[in-house]
Amino acid sequence: MGQLSFLQFLRNQLKSFPPPTKCDLSGKTVLVVGANVGIGLEAAKHFARMQPGKLIVTARDAAKGQVTVSTIQAQTGFGNVHSRVLELSSFASVAAFADAFEKEEERLDIYVYNAGISTRQYAVTEDGWESTLQINDLSCALLSMLLLPRMLESAKTSISRPRMVIVASEVHFWATVNDEERASPRILDKANNKEYCEASAMGRRYFFSKMLDVMVVRELAARLPSDSPLIVDCVNPGFCSSELGRNSSLIFRAVSYLLQFGITRTPEQGSRQLVWAALGRSEKEDELRGAYVSDHDVEEPSDFLLSEQGAKDQKRIFDEIIETLSEVSTKFKAVVDKYLAE
Repeated sequence: MGQLSFLQFLRNQLKSFPPPTKCDLSGKTVLVVGANVGIGLEAAKHFARMQPGKLIVTARDAAKGQVTVSTIQAQTGFGNVHSRVLELSSFASVAAFADAFEKEEERLDIYVYNAGISTRQYAVTEDGWESTLQINDLSCALLSMLLLPRMLESAKTSISRPRMVIVASEVHFWATVNDEERASPRILDKANNKEYCEASAMGRRYFFSKMLDVMVVRELAARLPSDSPLIVDCVNPGFCSSELGRNSSLIFRAVSYLLQFGITRTPEQGSRQLVWAALGRSEKEDELRGAYVSDHDVEEPSDFLLSEQGAKDQKRIFDEIIETLSEVSTKFKAVVDKYLAE
């Protein structure tokens, strides 16, 4: 696609898609991060109906997790659903989750990172990062890399390849790395700077964070060995009615409310995109390596990401993420050194 006009965005929203194809997930473990509401919950229901060996969902606290488990069980009839606590605004919580998963779960075949926030308000996590950057990007990279060894190990005992799906968005078409960010010693530090974020940066922060998600997926896929069994892709669910914008401005929420009467997809409709990214194109899986998936197909990401400058920024930001998270977790650095090329 390369570019996305507002008219094309509207046309995309009006497309219709068939229900997810039923696949045999027996014996497979599926993890959906951010499954207590919206498209994550609907995706988890779809996976549950395919009778996996185990379905694991995450929530910020045990009570919310249990509600999610009960909802999925009641609406699908599938009983083997489990919840784990995960607070994505805390690197310590992410690391603890990954450690427990590695010790207690024998395999991981399908992993969907759906969690994210959208806010114009600058807020710092306990780790000193602007909340959108940490939840949407840094914690995503940290958890994904810490779970990577378990996914590769699972591939040894499965005829199908494991899938890692990161939920991105078509709004990445409307984001770039600007000259001020690029001129700083570290792009991430500039994006995290409070004074910088008091300007227009927070107005485009969600777009920027989704661009980073696409960058991470593309760069991770590029640095994995070409014969790696792991398929990593990112997916655009489309503009869906959800709680994503609950922390957004009043104007944004008002516009979103009005759009619900015309073009907004339901969470269930958006969840079909996640399921396709996790299970679709099984006959040509290599086409999904590092792919941007939208509307049940592989599409080109933005012109910026396809440009020479975009490729340079992508590599630089990925290296900055590695540098940042290597200080957070020695296991993260060990995974990078063992499984990724420079």
